[in-house]
Amino acid sequence: MSVPEVPPGDGVEPLGAAGRVLVSDADRARMADVIGNAYAEGRLTPEEYEDRLTATMAARTAADLVPVVDGLPPATVAAALAPLVGVDVTPLQATAGTTPGWHAPAGAQSSSSSVVAVFGGATRKGEWIVPAQLTAFAMFGGVELDLTRVTFAQQESEIVAVAVMGGVEITVPEGLTVHVDGVGIFGGFDQKAEGPGQPGAPVLRIKGAAFFGGVEVKRKSRKKRLGGKGRPQLPEA
Repeated sequence: MSVPEVPPGDGVEPLGAAGRVLVSDADRARMADVIGNAYAEGRLTPEEYEDRLTATMAARTAADLVPVVDGLPPATVAAALAPLVGVDVTPLQATAGTTPGWHAPAGAQSSSSSVVAVFGGATRKGEWIVPAQLTAFAMFGGVELDLTRVTFAQQESEIVAVAVMGGVEITVPEGLTVHVDGVGIFGGFDQKAEGPGQPGAPVLRIKGAAFFGGVEVKRKSRKKRLGGKGRPQLPEA
């Protein structure tokens, strides 16, 4: 059987209701298209495709469909699983020029990118450019994103965070405006760092889902950053 079993972990009961949301025929059909495309691309053997299709058609809940997309590309997994829990992963459309006092730095690129950890870890920290949209995907591993010394390519950026039996940790600076909209299914999606930043600061929207895993968004205070070599691309208050 190519569809991995998903054992329940500690603390399942408080969040179990989300995982037990019943899927519709449309959900099954959409997932069947996803694995059908994967088979056509040569990612699945005939046996794997048959096993996953059988599991898809027999699925009753959102949790039943999580292992069906195991091993597929992160963007595919995010797009396949997010609608099951009402999460929109449509790329953010840039709206440059609407936030007074902030302008994208010269040379900053706004293309989408991804940070992936599968059976391992992936870290982005230091001075780097956050694109208009970034996908952070962790499966049986962990992703760490440190945004305290970054430059933002757009005044509004978006991170789609998906954790499947793994974890995503995002550290944001104190002065950044942050909106968090995520859901946990047999897992947790921490929203404590949500809130306004400095007037005219860039806006970061974080959305996604945690399946048998966790997404943590936390603030790093300004005091801890004093004396550092890099500063995030934020206007002075």
